[in-house]
Amino acid sequence: APPPVPQAAPPAPEPPAPPPGFLPPPVPAVAPQAEAPAGYTKSVGITLSPVVVAWLPAVLLAVVFALTFFPWVGCYTGNSAVYSQRPWGAMFGGAPNRNYKLEEANAVPGGWLDKMNSDWKTMVPFFLLLLVALAFAWAERGLRAADPRKVPPLARLWPWRNAIVAACTALVLLLLLVQWANGFGMERAIKRHIADQFAERREKAASSPAELDKLRNAEEKEFRGYELEYTSAMYLALGCAALALIAGATRAALDRRGHKPPPRLVLHY
Repeated sequence: APPPVPQAAPPAPEPPAPPPGFLPPPVPAVAPQAEAPAGYTKSVGITLSPVVVAWLPAVLLAVVFALTFFPWVGCYTGNSAVYSQRPWGAMFGGAPNRNYKLEEANAVPGGWLDKMNSDWKTMVPFFLLLLVALAFAWAERGLRAADPRKVPPLARLWPWRNAIVAACTALVLLLLLVQWANGFGMERAIKRHIADQFAERREKAASSPAELDKLRNAEEKEFRGYELEYTSAMYLALGCAALALIAGATRAALDRRGHKPPPRLVLHY
């Protein structure tokens, strides 16, 4: 008898038709893993998050503003400041903060306090630009879900908010560098006092290059006796202002990428 012929399995039922307007969920794209070059066995990387970068200018500028309430320059004996000056004091040209106990002990030479003058030409625009940058940076972070068109003055400037923050931050950094190069009022007063002390000797040595060189060395030695130095707060403010400017430029570059995935920095080792 012939062998039985196997019967074909019944066809699978067709899936029901999707309802009108149904869109299938997108398939997530799997980013290809970067292969390490030959000779490297491990790699570590960091992704530049647009969310984190967007917050950096506001946070860093706030740190700069907070640091203006700390001394930026001072005359120290050991770890104690005999005289110190804050940016706010430099702007108004007032006397520096004084430690009268150390001052009476003659830890640092005096006589220069009456020669101080204001740094308003750089400090006034510095503070104005810093406050404008702070206002726009934090408003941008707080008004993301609001409609800025409800505030007419803000509506005109709102499309340029990131450019305003970046421009003000760049000028803040520039003014800080100019002030640092010129010296604060306290430093200039000490140098002016030393110049007055050596004025007579300088006139006598005007015709002798060798004597002038010797005189400059004596003036530098006298200046070192004041133990004047810039504080960590000033250097930290400079660093935060520079980082805020870099963060603003990085954010602009990330915004131009559109819907592309954020860049990733990878270290192979």
